[in-house]
Amino acid sequence: MLRPARGLIVPLIGVLTALGGPAVAQKLEVKSHVDPKADFSAIRTYAWLPPAPAVRAVAPDAVSNPTLTQEALGPHIVAAVDKELARRGLTAGDRESADVHMVYFAALTVGFNQSYLGEHYGYITGWPSPIPPGLAPSTAMTVHEKGTVLVDMVQRAAKRGIWRGSVVTRIDQEKTLQQRIARIGEAVERMFERFPIRPRK
Repeated sequence: MLRPARGLIVPLIGVLTALGGPAVAQKLEVKSHVDPKADFSAIRTYAWLPPAPAVRAVAPDAVSNPTLTQEALGPHIVAAVDKELARRGLTAGDRESADVHMVYFAALTVGFNQSYLGEHYGYITGWPSPIPPGLAPSTAMTVHEKGTVLVDMVQRAAKRGIWRGSVVTRIDQEKTLQQRIARIGEAVERMFERFPIRPRK
């Protein structure tokens, strides 16, 4: 049985911090990947998997920043995704019977392996990395300048990822928790712009 990670100063950290950079650094690099064989019209219910264990390559400043913990930011990522799924007519269900599972992951480092999330839960993914080869940081100075948040939709029965949204942005350690929460909402809304199921009117 999957168990949620406890007391981890997560990756969440990154993006969401990031999600509050100054005007010149607020660009959100948003991408979406879809399994062309998936039947999204059959999806009615979803359930969240617990957060994956943290990647330990975090910036020293983030470790001591209370606005950058999983406890502070995780619920707001989940709430923002819930909002977008509800707009599309999906409802939360039981984890054992839901049509799809949702899972999020966030990281400070720009060099983590995105296959980690699927490997942790045992589902297949074929998404390319949003980080171009050769651009992983080579010094500690750049490790905490960008953050990444991934949201996967996983077909429960087949254990296959059928949609992934990702956002990469610069990090600003000085933003408040409320500013980060607002940025999370903006990032997730952008992430779902190309989601196969369109919002209901």
